[in-house]
Amino acid sequence: MLRGDMMEEKLKNLYREITKERGEPLDFWEVAALLEVYGMRDVDVKKEYGFEDVFALAKELMRYKDIKKYPVKTIVNMQKLPPIKERVIQNYLKGLAFAIPMLIQILATIILGFALWSNIHIDESVATMIAFGTFLAMIFTGGPAQIIGRKGLYYLKMNEDVLAAKTIWVFYITSVIAIVILSLIFFLFNTIFQTLDSHLFIIFLSTFFLLSILFLNVSIYYVFEEYGTIALFFVLGVVFVIPIHYILHIDFPHAQFVAIALLDLFILYFARRKLINLKSNVQSEGELLPRVSMLIYTLLPFFIYGVFYFLFLVLDKLIEWNTNALHHGFFIWFDVKYEIGTDLALIVLVLLVGLLEVVVYEFLYKTNENVFAFSLHEYEQFNGYFQKFYRNVNRIFIIFALGTIIVTSIFSAILVHFVSDERLPFSVDSAYVFVVSAVAYAFLTAGLMNALILFSFSRQKVVVKAIVLATVANFFVGVIFSNLLYRYFAVMGLLVGSAIFWYVTYSFLKTMFKKFDYYYYSAF
Repeated sequence: MLRGDMMEEKLKNLYREITKERGEPLDFWEVAALLEVYGMRDVDVKKEYGFEDVFALAKELMRYKDIKKYPVKTIVNMQKLPPIKERVIQNYLKGLAFAIPMLIQILATIILGFALWSNIHIDESVATMIAFGTFLAMIFTGGPAQIIGRKGLYYLKMNEDVLAAKTIWVFYITSVIAIVILSLIFFLFNTIFQTLDSHLFIIFLSTFFLLSILFLNVSIYYVFEEYGTIALFFVLGVVFVIPIHYILHIDFPHAQFVAIALLDLFILYFARRKLINLKSNVQSEGELLPRVSMLIYTLLPFFIYGVFYFLFLVLDKLIEWNTNALHHGFFIWFDVKYEIGTDLALIVLVLLVGLLEVVVYEFLYKTNENVFAFSLHEYEQFNGYFQKFYRNVNRIFIIFALGTIIVTSIFSAILVHFVSDERLPFSVDSAYVFVVSAVAYAFLTAGLMNALILFSFSRQKVVVKAIVLATVANFFVGVIFSNLLYRYFAVMGLLVGSAIFWYVTYSFLKTMFKKFDYYYYSAF
């Protein structure tokens, strides 16, 4: 096959790019592997270079193996990283920003009496519909948010900006269509069976639809890891409510619905601009998305995890509210005493989530450093190093978790003392729920730490198994305890489920670190 000088130079440049900072390839099989790592597919090869497939191009590229000098592999220079204290502070603040929206919602409700979707000024029937709509929005967008984040971030890390933008937008639009269809199903169901009166149904459907769109919009910013921007969005949403209610005199919760709708449009506008800017990146190689069957196979575990994770988070509340509803003739009924206890305990979760970012990043730093520091026959020392590292991490986590629970308890006691009973109706039952929930969230966060490490090494099936078992335990323990003993004992389901989630992930990690050399190389 004859080629002009331009094609010859293009092939040389491709060879230089795929072997950049790598040793000399042994054969064309290795070159083919490098092409696939680079993101080249048979369709790209045929379109851009005129070869039948990746292997044919690899054989051709072997002709150019003498055109460059190859670097000698050395131990990674970790001195380029910031000092450990600086890294820890930066990563903790980054992780904290990830969970700050929850804290904003809780504190705004206590201080102002309302937040973006919660409010102490509305009656319990309306509060029930808002809470139920919120929970369903979290559950139904949990899966799509996970796959948007997973696949979008994957392509960004691969510098495939066009594919990242295209993937995010396709998943986003598909999810919005699913939300619209689901809303129509809710509408038809209520029209036929008259489960709710029109006023309460509109409250429920508005909450579900608007918050579903909000959570999807925010998931795009999670892809770009702009956690601080997300926190500002939630602050802005609360700010929107103030003039809408106090100046335009729109009553609650309709003022909040208007604010959420405005925030949805605001975030979507800027998110769409970010995706358009990504698409304009001419350096990106691919444009065709993988086959639908391949996407389903690779992303289904993350979708299941996202759905079950948020179901797990709200399940104990739904169980307790179902028991509470026996006194009100409804299938669920909002219980402010239970809600206050779990909301204050969420502060423990927020503060501990910051530590997750520190642990995961330090773990990845240590992995990248030590994979070159140990020779092949020193695999036992390599494994032993990470076993010790994981033990130390768990000790630090236990100390930090205990400190966080104590600090949060003191903070909550101060709030209860100085904030009025109207704003913070805290009771003995609330205190019990708070203590049990705080311990449960500590177990849950420890499990999340393990889950993030497992995700990093392609062991998502273990995490899915853990969260499903935890959710099942949450349900059965919560139902049995709340119905046979006392309705506030529903929180025991959260505790037992969180402990199971932690134990399943912890047990697998202990086994993994014993043969970490195998798990490391089999993950990629």
